[in-house]
Order: sequence, then structure tokens, then C-alpha cells
Amino acid sequence: MSAPPPAGPQLIEVVRRSTRHLQARGVASARLEAEVLVAHALGLTRLDLYVHFDRPLEEAELARIRPLLGARASGRPLAQVIGDREFFGLSFAVGERALIPRPESELLVEIALGAGRPVERAADLGCGTGCLGITLAVRSRLVEVDLVDLDPGAVELAAANAARHGVTDRVSAFCGSWAEPLRRRGPYQLILSNPPYVTTAEWEGLERTVRDFEPRLALDGGDDGLAAYRQLLAEVGSVAAPGALLLLEGDPRRLPLVRELAEAALPGSRGTLHKDLSGRERVLELILP
Repeated sequence: MSAPPPAGPQLIEVVRRSTRHLQARGVASARLEAEVLVAHALGLTRLDLYVHFDRPLEEAELARIRPLLGARASGRPLAQVIGDREFFGLSFAVGERALIPRPESELLVEIALGAGRPVERAADLGCGTGCLGITLAVRSRLVEVDLVDLDPGAVELAAANAARHGVTDRVSAFCGSWAEPLRRRGPYQLILSNPPYVTTAEWEGLERTVRDFEPRLALDGGDDGLAAYRQLLAEVGSVAAPGALLLLEGDPRRLPLVRELAEAALPGSRGTLHKDLSGRERVLELILP
């Protein structure tokens, strides 16, 4: 009788080895990310890793872990490696053609939901994954939302996320520049956007996981970081309903300048700055005339 094949490494040991591998490549949250990657590869939860910590892994299971670990060690963001990111309690598919949703952007949705204003139609301009508009549609069942992005790949991803959350009957995705594709679809009572707002010089100095793997189109706001705002503000009035609410995310250092641009481009509008959880001004709320 032939001897049984030697048992593979225990699950907890694989997590430890993965952690050391990521640490050696400068990943700050190496243990957490190792757990996420191993769990994702095996179809487990992070809790399962410790419930079944002593289970030996087969070679086929190790083969599923290695490419994920290698991708993260190369600098690719964790969300892109596993293809998923949580935003406002919802799961969104992510990819290289769209910015990975950030927790700071949840403030846009919080303000929109808490405004207490009647909204039948909303627009998410520069939508990326569609996380802003889709979350709004999921949380507010009476709102119809149009998503717009200049990158066809982002539009495709946003449409897939709308399908993932079962809101395709109220969410449509369009390819184009800011409000241009919506000129015959307005007016909108609510418009949200997280435009590119780092300067070109800042983009060149971003950490590699962002600069090399996320789309420059969604990050680089030109020499002063305000180019996208100028274009958006020049177009948004053509699709906004009277008294519409415009919500714009921005860099805390430049958001007061965005308010000045907005009030000049849209005379009679009134701007308010909202702070994020770190106490920094993050969102401009503008009530249009």
C-alpha cells in the first residue's frame, strides 16, 4: 500500500507566511490583507480562518492563493485584487477603469439622504463604479438616477453594479463628458459628483498603489486641481432643476476655491462646506437658484 501524500500546511500557517510575504514588500496592513486574500481565495470568511485554523490545505487551494498574493505584493490595491469594495454597507465591483470607492465619499450620500428635499431624478457625474448614484437608488426607492462617465469601461462597470443591486429599472448609465449626455434627460433635483481634484504634480507623487493602478482620468485635476470643476460647473446648469441640490467632493485645501468658482459660475447659488469624520472640509453643498 502506497503512503498517503504528505499533508499540506495548516491554514493558520498559510496566513502567517502570507503576512510575512506582504510585510517584506511594504504592505502596511499585512496581516489584515493576508487574511482577506486567503479567505477570498478559499471562499471563506475571516472568522472561518480561525475556526478551521488547523485544517491542512491542498495544493489546489494553495494554487488559488498564490496569484492573489503575488498581485497584492506587486502593488495592486487589495480591492482590485479581490474585485470588490464595500461602500455605504453595499458591495461594489471594482476594476482598473474606475476609482476605488473611498469612505470619505460616503459623506456625499449622507448629505443627499439627509437633505429632506423632494427628489425624483438625480445624476451622478463622473460616476466611476456608480457607487454614489447606485447607493442613492438603493436607499431611496423613489429616485431615478442617471450615471455618467467619460470612460466606457467605467460606464460598463457602473451598469454591472446597478444590476448587482437590482436597480436597473431606475438607474441608467451613459458615456460622455459630465452633463453633456443628459441634456435631453433633465431636469435633475439632485446632482452628485466626486471629480478629479489632485493637481498634476500631486498625481505624480502619489503612492504607487494609486498612481500605477487607478485611472489618472479620475484623479488628475490639472495644474491647480480645479480643471474638472470648471468644466462641470459650466455644464451643470443646463440639466439642473430650479432649486436643485449640487454636491461636490473635493480636497479640503481647495474646496473654498471650488465654492468661489461655483457661486461665480452659477449666480444666485448658495454654498455650504461640510466636514468629514476627520474634521476636514470635504463636500460642497450648493443650492442652485
